Amino acid sequence: MPAIVRNIFEQYVKDTYGLEDCIAVNNGTSALIAALWSLDLQPGDEVITTPFTFIATSNAILIAGARPVFVDIDPDTYLIDPGKIEKAITASTRAIIPVHLFGRVCAMAKINQIASEHNLVVIEDTAQAFGAECHLGPAGMLADAGTFSFYKTKNISTFEGGMICIPRGSKLNSRKVRSICDQGQVGKYNHEYIGFNFRLAEPLCLMALEQMKIHMTGIKSELGLRGPEQGHYPKVVYQQPAYIRRDITADCPVAEKVAAKIADQSMKK
Repeated sequence: MPAIVRNIFEQYVKDTYGLEDCIAVNNGTSALIAALWSLDLQPGDEVITTPFTFIATSNAILIAGARPVFVDIDPDTYLIDPGKIEKAITASTRAIIPVHLFGRVCAMAKINQIASEHNLVVIEDTAQAFGAECHLGPAGMLADAGTFSFYKTKNISTFEGGMICIPRGSKLNSRKVRSICDQGQVGKYNHEYIGFNFRLAEPLCLMALEQMKIHMTGIKSELGLRGPEQGHYPKVVYQQPAYIRRDITADCPVAEKVAAKIADQSMKK
């Protein structure tokens, strides 16, 4: 059956933001996995990200075959500290995943500059900041790819869902990313890559499309009212049992302090 509504939705987003491609997927985690999977990561490869995020960010890195390297956050913004990224780069580093949180956008100009100097891919995790903007433009459209979530708690919701936005000039192969989301197909029953069924169902595409058309102004206004208490993380990722067992650790005292502080404030409410 032709994906009529999904095609319309994807084209709407492409045209609205001037993208090379937009791929509607079944959730935000799938979006991250597909983008990372397209890089052909190998054992020993590293991807830099923040420990102050939902665990899906670093889980996607592990599932794609690399190892997450955690960089501490800025105490004022709670976003990855660009001043600490360069020290974490090694010969094994392949990508950086900055995570926009609470409607705040990471320091993308600095992050992109660092990535360019070291030939790294930048994938923006925009699950918590759809509609957010900075002086460079909309969050999720400022690097090689942006991944989004339409989970029930997000400001655009299809209960489950997400998308991958690939701007023009990206280092990612958009054709390959799209193929990975459709069982690796390039043409019917011609499977060029190993892939998955990450497609977003037609009715959910319609839900997302109508919300984007009608509610973007309200979404941008709402983002300004949100704060860390709207989506706190009581532990940094590497303090979770699954990561302790894998001996994945880091030294991120600011992130640990912020997570503990927000968890304590939430307990008192």
